[in-house]
Amino acid sequence: MGCAAIIPRSMSKTPPRSTIRLVAAGLTDVGRQRRHNEDHVLVSPKFNLYVVADGMGGHTTGHVASALTSASLSDFFDATRDGKLPSAPPDDEKELPLAAQRLTAGVRKANRDVFEISSTHREHKGMGSTVVAIHFDGTLLHIAHVGDSRCYRIRDGEIEQLTRDHSLINDALAIKPDLTEDELARLPKNVITRALGMKEAVKVDVQSVPVEIGDTFLLCSDGLSGMIKDHQILEVFDLTSDLQEACELLIAMANEAGGVDNISALLVRAEEAEPASVSLEVEEAVLSQPLSRSYDEMVASQGRPVLELVKESDIEDETAAVEAEPVEDPLAYLRGIMSPEELAQLEAGELEAGAGFSASDNEPPSIDETPIARCKRCGHELYLGNAFCTECGLKISAS
Repeated sequence: MGCAAIIPRSMSKTPPRSTIRLVAAGLTDVGRQRRHNEDHVLVSPKFNLYVVADGMGGHTTGHVASALTSASLSDFFDATRDGKLPSAPPDDEKELPLAAQRLTAGVRKANRDVFEISSTHREHKGMGSTVVAIHFDGTLLHIAHVGDSRCYRIRDGEIEQLTRDHSLINDALAIKPDLTEDELARLPKNVITRALGMKEAVKVDVQSVPVEIGDTFLLCSDGLSGMIKDHQILEVFDLTSDLQEACELLIAMANEAGGVDNISALLVRAEEAEPASVSLEVEEAVLSQPLSRSYDEMVASQGRPVLELVKESDIEDETAAVEAEPVEDPLAYLRGIMSPEELAQLEAGELEAGAGFSASDNEPPSIDETPIARCKRCGHELYLGNAFCTECGLKISAS
């Protein structure tokens, strides 16, 4: 269930005038078109660590990859609580703050763990996971990501995407910004070029940003960002300041827009607190709480009109949030569009060879295909993994 975590500010050379506390709330939901949830959401205030992982590889492996990603990161932070890393960072990370080095090392460890299980256990062959993780050191927020799970920052009424999706289109544009509309149209929008578990080593993008009182950070899987626009996300914070309710609204909006994939949202807000009020309320938890009301009910309860933009999805590509699966040669999409020199540059730089993913229309049957019950309000079929009725929004009781 949802929880709020209060994080103490770590020691610094200059004593702080006040203490920043981070309050977190999150929700993961199976969505409207899937019958099992392969996303995993983790909050670990004892390590100032927050994670969203989106598993891939089918109904028998995706949830294993995402859960293993979170568990591996948590274990790594536990093993390095003294601040000593097991090995020296790569040359391009030696100038990073120690906390950022620790985070990227943890993500690489998670990649090795997922790869090892994927390559040694037949039943988990081909599994992978995207990840976006943040770690707060008391002053800076460090953000690491692989794949297309995102981190946004909401500050002073504006929203900014802080991470760049590792997608085929983004990688191609990074090398050749002048791709024509026709060339871009030939590229699939739902192919990602990096994920954990595809190779023994993975390139991790990391950045460090200062934190201001009032900042809210949203970590989410593409089941959310692929279904609703940035301005729709921002409008949620005009409706409520409660983080748990904001997560519920975001999930409900993504479901209203189609809910074609699992949906995860984790919100972390920086608040001011005097040192005397600082405490740890939760050590570690997976954040997941069923919606108690539908989107319409939540908005109507506040005396506001239902947003038409949510009821009429204006998504550019309805396949954007479809579950991804491996493709052997992601560069094949770019042949004939980019020169051999550009392809070589792309493969050597941004693109992790052999780590491409694309949507599959032939998903294997779900292990959760059998309905477990029917909704008491509308009679709609309910499946294992549903957090609430996908037809009317009624909360599903654990019993």
